[in-house]
Amino acid sequence: MQIVVRPGRPEDRREILAWTQDTFSWGDYVGDAFVDWVADPDGGVFVAETDGRVIGMARVTMLSRNEAWSQGARIHPDHQRRGVGLAIGEHIRRWAADHGAEVIRLAVENWNRPASRHVARMGFRETASWVMAERGVGENSPVPEGNGGRRVVAPEGLRPAASAEAEPALLSWISGPLERASRGLIPLGWAWRRLRREDLIEAAKRRALWEGRPGWAIADVEDDTFRVSWLSTTEQDVRAMMRALVDRAAAAGVERLEVMIPDVDWLRRALQGMGSEAHPLTIYALGL
Repeated sequence: MQIVVRPGRPEDRREILAWTQDTFSWGDYVGDAFVDWVADPDGGVFVAETDGRVIGMARVTMLSRNEAWSQGARIHPDHQRRGVGLAIGEHIRRWAADHGAEVIRLAVENWNRPASRHVARMGFRETASWVMAERGVGENSPVPEGNGGRRVVAPEGLRPAASAEAEPALLSWISGPLERASRGLIPLGWAWRRLRREDLIEAAKRRALWEGRPGWAIADVEDDTFRVSWLSTTEQDVRAMMRALVDRAAAAGVERLEVMIPDVDWLRRALQGMGSEAHPLTIYALGL
């Protein structure tokens, strides 16, 4: 089988959509994202063809001047384990190196063992373990949030932080255990790169940097979800921090709280103790 790898085109979406409808139990997102990915000036999409038919794809994008991210790798079910993914991966690596990347990363949910084995064959190594934890808020809460099931506001809450708090927040994180566990990374949606002080400043400007005695957090309201992408807290303060985050989510009127955290035992226990469902995943990295 001859495999030709080329840049993706908007018209490839229809063919890819035909064999990615049932990738997961809930479907797939690549069909919806494909055209935007192709148009992204900071990224590229590569597709594999054989006999004029598209049988594979993957996306790569630059998250900083020297960090690339890969996602959306899909292989047609009839053409798996035939070298298609390795062929696309070589183009992904070359594109990233040509654009100044020194490292390329990707994420795999821990239940997806075939994908984990595939990225290992491509030379990626495990670099950090993370957890995406989610739970309902308010009427959707999985646990009573106070006497009689009524939410009782935690005594130690969080308030919007000013840009001047970016430096102490960063220093707190760097000197604590979460920076080491996260390998210094922060999620941007479903992509991870090194945290920068500017990330905290930008969060403060959009009123998404929160501070309180239990620590600091970056959290944004997106649709019906309060999404927490960064935390600086301690094992002693983590329960107070989680209570405060639930309070902020409830005050925002959303239905769900979602927290992306490095997989640290005391963090996971605190979230699960409050009724959160945990989804572990692994970040892989490949030096270029």
